[in-house]
Amino acid sequence: MSQSSLKNRSPFSLLDRAAVVELMESRFGIPPAAFENVSFYRRGRNVWAFSLPEIPNLRCESVGLRFISVRGRVPKPTTYALQLFGRFATKNSIALSTDQAEKFIAGEGQRLDAEVEDGYVVVSYRGDVLGCGLYTRGELASQLPKERRIMNEVRKNCLSDGDCR
Repeated sequence: MSQSSLKNRSPFSLLDRAAVVELMESRFGIPPAAFENVSFYRRGRNVWAFSLPEIPNLRCESVGLRFISVRGRVPKPTTYALQLFGRFATKNSIALSTDQAEKFIAGEGQRLDAEVEDGYVVVSYRGDVLGCGLYTRGELASQLPKERRIMNEVRKNCLSDGDCR
């Protein structure tokens, strides 16, 4: 395979950076400066964040970090994106207690009162972002990917005292 056959085959298209930054600023209050060195690309129904100004001219399946899923009516930030940038959120962010965090990381839904708008929220525990949640009418649903959830046996011993046994 020649080098020229690899060129110009990227399935990614460059997005207007300002549009993605505006989405994150309007929903979560994350300042544009947080995304200063980030480029955004779209492939299919996903937006990817990339730390270089452009994707190298090679054929590739993925680049950077899957940042937003645009499958539904409302764009959904990925857990990975919020774990990196959610610390800058000034709105639509929920800090959980130990019991609430245990339920969240197990993938359980829970009732709680929070001063946030309905929709996707940044969920944190003790200052660390756990990921993305969906808050609707007083219910918080964990949006953690199934493979990243922690099962009951492990979580009982980890969060309450910080020492995972």
